[in-house]
Amino acid sequence: MSVTPVVLSASEYESRLQRYLFERAEEGRAVRVGEKEVSERAEIVARYAELFTRDQLAALRDAESDAGAGEDRERLYRLRKTCEAGLISGELAEREDALENAVLAARVEFKGEQLPLRTAQAQLAVLADYGDRDELGRLANDVSAGFNDERLDVLRAGERLEADVSGIDDAVERNEEEKGISLRELEGALAAANEAVTDVYDRLKDRWLERLLGPEREQVPSSSHIAYLRRLSPLEAIYTRSRPCRSAWTRSPASASISRTSRTSSSTSTTGRRSHREPA
Repeated sequence: MSVTPVVLSASEYESRLQRYLFERAEEGRAVRVGEKEVSERAEIVARYAELFTRDQLAALRDAESDAGAGEDRERLYRLRKTCEAGLISGELAEREDALENAVLAARVEFKGEQLPLRTAQAQLAVLADYGDRDELGRLANDVSAGFNDERLDVLRAGERLEADVSGIDDAVERNEEEKGISLRELEGALAAANEAVTDVYDRLKDRWLERLLGPEREQVPSSSHIAYLRRLSPLEAIYTRSRPCRSAWTRSPASASISRTSRTSSSTSTTGRRSHREPA
């Protein structure tokens, strides 16, 4: 005997969703900081499966269409996009957990010691010797690269599901609809800004790379040193935990990165522009 799925009103949905988002965020935090050695996100998604059904998505889409312009429509838009993301997570959660747990179990051999991959990557932010960072970074990257095929498969599966759930096949078009901007115009603006600051940036880059990485650095340092630069580790004596130094090196000009292996979501607050990913 089949049971008809319960379809919640937007208000009921939002109330129930808050608990789900909290549990997902806490799970992600516990895994990131090492409180847990195994990710169990799939179990959380399964417990809240009633939130992410085609019927619920249709109801939220209808409520959004019926709403007038303004904050309430934006709230309903966010709820609908979160429901879409939940449908995708429901399909991928077990594969994402398996990948996450394989990464957590991976080990890097460095100077006769077996380090968890995540620990090795974290060490790169504080390891003082340039050569040691280069070596550990290379070893960690080699181990991490062993998971790239599965990462790519998960990303491709997520892309197909997102196209199906949203009804928009083109990824650029989906992002433009969600963010309310033209990504092509943004690309042009970023390229122009990058060109305008290149001379100044190059002068500052050379000065600060010399100070932070030392004279033995390569002209173009490897990615092994990025975390060390972001943390400004050589300057740690000038700031404290209570007043951390904000690093200007956290992003280079006109840089951007996209990752969908862990699907994230903002809350349904109407502050800011649209976003629908779930917490990793």
